[in-house]
Amino acid sequence: MDRNKRRGGLAAAAISGVAVVLAAISLAVGVGSRRERAGARTVTDLAGRKSAVPEQVERLVALGPGALRLVAYLGATDRIVGIEDFEKRMARDLYVRPYAAALDDEFLTRPVVGPGGPGALPDLERLLMCRPDLVVAVGIAPAQLDNIQAKTGVPALYLSYGGLGVWREEAQRSLSLLGEVLGMEERAAAVNAYVASLERDLRKRTADIDAESKPSAYFGGISHKGSHGLTSTEAGYPPARMAGARNLADGLGRDGHFFVDKEQILVWDPDFIFVDAASRLILDRDFEANRDFYRLLAAAQSGRVRSLLPYNYYNTNMELALLNAYFVGKSLYPDRFADVSMEDKAGEIMQTFLDIRPDRDPPAYRALRFPQTGPVEWR
Repeated sequence: MDRNKRRGGLAAAAISGVAVVLAAISLAVGVGSRRERAGARTVTDLAGRKSAVPEQVERLVALGPGALRLVAYLGATDRIVGIEDFEKRMARDLYVRPYAAALDDEFLTRPVVGPGGPGALPDLERLLMCRPDLVVAVGIAPAQLDNIQAKTGVPALYLSYGGLGVWREEAQRSLSLLGEVLGMEERAAAVNAYVASLERDLRKRTADIDAESKPSAYFGGISHKGSHGLTSTEAGYPPARMAGARNLADGLGRDGHFFVDKEQILVWDPDFIFVDAASRLILDRDFEANRDFYRLLAAAQSGRVRSLLPYNYYNTNMELALLNAYFVGKSLYPDRFADVSMEDKAGEIMQTFLDIRPDRDPPAYRALRFPQTGPVEWR
């Protein structure tokens, strides 16, 4: 009797498995048939791959770090039919992931197609159940996208931000391509043009100041695959570069993120220090243990240590990088940025990128005080 029950259970499981496979095949065929009826065009993605994409894309899935952000920049999140679990689990704060703060609660009820994260692949059955016309992805290898496309019949486009921290050519091209396939070319061009206009505005404000006349600046506590203390810095730090700052880390002949010794910071004794607000807990603990070090820094004693927003969270939040640049410029060159109100600039940038207005001040852009007793005061 038990053996018969086991056989019955195995048979039922097999039938169920076959049903799921048949359903997936049916969905894949349906997707392909719908694409054929709608017509298709061939587009080339950021990896040089060619894919046949429907003339009209109404149902979209965005995978990987920053893919959904690009869709949000176009104002096209209403076309998203499946989301990553990451979007449900992670912070939706305006000053952490602005695009996520722009999503309403109803958006998060959409079906989950996979875990999310760099290189994380979707569940193909769940993906097919969403019946997407198109998949776009960041951080998933082109070969994996070929596999997804072959197994589901859904075209999958590779997008890229390039390196972290700036609106690189790859990010511009990705937004333009997304605008093309969604029929939103004008919107994509407007966002790219807006970024370029802010970068030009930042450059022209300090273009005539020679390097020797600029105050020195150290950028510490830089987040890189996690939070770090004051010794974490970055050569070519994008907000510093955009604001025309004299970033001391640029003079070491190194590129990107790295760590320096505290002795080096003392030797520099920078006029201004900017710290990533994500390093707050680490900086607070370090100050308690090493008060003498901070007493030796002129910037710490004169109120010229300022906080910045971390802007790399599930890829680059360009809005926050640009806001940081304006705050750096306003701190270093107050006469050149006297017309800039950080409150107004934040409203303008968020409105332009995401059609939202900040409902509170950012948890940064403040002067830090290092008292004789007690903790750091993040004003």
